[in-house]
Amino acid sequence: MIQVIQKIGTLLAVCMISVSLNAARWNPETVDWSKNPHPVIGDWGFDRPGYPSGLYIHGITVKEGKRVKNPVIYDNDVYDDVFDDEWMYAMASLGRMNLVGLIVTPVLTDFWTFSQPDWIKTAYESVDNALQSGIDPDKLPPVTVGTEAESEKQAERKTSEGAYLYVKLINEQYKKHPDKPLIINIGGQGATLASAYCIDPSIAEKCIVYYTDIKVYNGHYQWASQLIAKHFRVVSWGDDNWWIRKKCQNEWNVLPRPAHCRAEDNDENSGEWKLLTEMDRPMLSHMVKQFRTRGEYSGDGNHADGYHDGGFIHAWLPGIFSDAELQTVRGGEVLHVTRFGEENEKKVKKLTMETLLNPRAYK
Repeated sequence: MIQVIQKIGTLLAVCMISVSLNAARWNPETVDWSKNPHPVIGDWGFDRPGYPSGLYIHGITVKEGKRVKNPVIYDNDVYDDVFDDEWMYAMASLGRMNLVGLIVTPVLTDFWTFSQPDWIKTAYESVDNALQSGIDPDKLPPVTVGTEAESEKQAERKTSEGAYLYVKLINEQYKKHPDKPLIINIGGQGATLASAYCIDPSIAEKCIVYYTDIKVYNGHYQWASQLIAKHFRVVSWGDDNWWIRKKCQNEWNVLPRPAHCRAEDNDENSGEWKLLTEMDRPMLSHMVKQFRTRGEYSGDGNHADGYHDGGFIHAWLPGIFSDAELQTVRGGEVLHVTRFGEENEKKVKKLTMETLLNPRAYK
C-alpha cells in the first residue's frame, strides 16, 4: 500500500513539472498533400485527396465512404443545457458512434460557486430519457462522475472515477489502435481530464480533445484549461465562433425550426418540432422542451442555432469547419476553428435530422 501511495504521489507531482515535458503537439498545417503523403498523428490541413472536404485531422478524419471507429468519451457539466447528448445517443444506437464513456464533471469556477452537485442528476436523467426512448442500452456506457470539490484549489490533481476511466480507456485504445486515437469531447470545465493527466501524463499524446470555448467560458477554471491546452492536442472552438446567432427561432437552419419567432409563441408541435414530438419518444420530446425553455435557445437576444458543446461532430462532418489555425490559447498551442458559418449549416442540419428521426435508433 505504501508503494502505491508513493507512486500516485510521484505521478501527481508531474503536474508541477515544466510544460515542455509530456506535451502532445500539433504539426504545421499541411498545404500541399503531395509533399506529405504519409501523415502522422498531429498532422492537419484541409481537403486531403481521397478524404472528405474540410478540416482533415490525421487519425480522426476517415476516407470517403468509411466509418469513424474511434472511441468517444463525452465529458460535460450540465447534460440538460444542450441537445448534443441526445444526438450522440442516437448515433451510438445506430452503430455510427463508438461511445465508450459518459463523464459528468460538476464544477464551474470559484467566481460562480465551484461545486455544482445537482448537475450529476442531469447526466443520469439524460441517459434515463434515452433508455426510455428505446436507445440500445448495449451502446450506452454508464455515467461516471468526475471531479467533485468545493473550490478550484481543492480540485487540483484530485482523483475521481472519471479520471481513472480516462486513463484506462485512452491507454486501452492506444494499445490496440495507436493510429485511431480516442476522441474526447469536453463541453464544460476540464477538471477531470486534467486530473487524469496527473495520474498518467502519457495519455496526452494518445487522444484528441475537442474542447468547446476553452478560450472563455469553459476555460475559466484555469488550472485545468491551461494544463490541457499546454499538454494535449486540442481542437478548440467557441468564443468568437460559438453559437450561430439568429434573431428568431424560425430562422434556425441547423436546429429543427418552429413556425414562429419566439419560444412562447410556439407549442411543442410547432413547425419542425412536430417531427420530433410525433416520434413519441421521451428523449426527443425533452429536446423540444429545451428549445422552448432553455435560455441557450430561447433567451432574449439568443435564439442560438447549432451544437453548443458538440465540436466532436467534426469527425463525422469534416466539412463543417471551413477554416482553422494554430493559436496560443490558455498558454498552449491549440488548433482553433476560425470559421463555422452559414455555408456549413445545411450539412449539420442534414446529419442532425437524419439521425434523430431514424426509427432504427429506437428499439
